Amino acid sequence: MPPFDGPSWTHELAEGPTHLILTGGQTRPSHPLEVATLLTAPKVPPPGPLVPEAEQALALCRGQPSSVAEISALLNLPVQITKVLLSRMMDRQALFLTAPATHSPDDHLALLEAIRDGLQRL
Repeated sequence: MPPFDGPSWTHELAEGPTHLILTGGQTRPSHPLEVATLLTAPKVPPPGPLVPEAEQALALCRGQPSSVAEISALLNLPVQITKVLLSRMMDRQALFLTAPATHSPDDHLALLEAIRDGLQRL
């Protein structure tokens, strides 16, 4: 029996292709994606056809960063399958990692002061 034999890998989904087709047979992502990893898409889509799930992922990542977890949930796909799909899209330069926002120590101090002030008003 093949190691990935089972409903989540071989049976067709009601709305689309099999997970095996979505991942091109790839079982591991080629990029280190975590569920909190943020991705963005360029305004111009990549050349060539994409599966509907890839098109939806691109739409979710245009205009604002989206996390792997968000994309997985909105596409109704398992996280591992989503990571492989997104990783393949990154290989085509259709998606890019978004660096988390950095804050200066002054930002943290301002937040702490605002919390202190709010607590003193209670």
